[in-house]
Amino acid sequence: MTEPVAYMWKTEGGNVLGFQEYKENIPYPGYVTPLYTSEQLHPRVEMTQAEFDELEISLINAQFDYSELKKTIEIVPDMKWFVRNKEPEGENDDEYYLFLSGSNIDDLDYLVFDYAKTFDTKEEAELWVNPLTEAVQLPVEDE
Repeated sequence: MTEPVAYMWKTEGGNVLGFQEYKENIPYPGYVTPLYTSEQLHPRVEMTQAEFDELEISLINAQFDYSELKKTIEIVPDMKWFVRNKEPEGENDDEYYLFLSGSNIDDLDYLVFDYAKTFDTKEEAELWVNPLTEAVQLPVEDE
């Protein structure tokens, strides 16, 4: 939950006693009304790095100063679905998961993440799940 930026203090009768930035140290008994949250003042836009790069090129080409706009953009990683074993392999600090890999039914195998077969949807990944494996969504770097 996003914390309010400020609070308005009112008495039980509805009279406004004042405003303060933090909720601690209530100056008077009464009702507290949260005012503008940080998110309302600075809305965030989620986009992938590829989407941001495309936007950035367009803004540069338009000779638009987007320095303030960049503050409202949150880069989220590209996510894909994978099929991996439920229990990690190895011991202690050397534990790792094996992922379904291969491009067709004839060369399927379970290897480390670098060779994992990706799926765009959970439903596609779940078609390959068996009692020892699970479908998981993980961030991926540009392919």
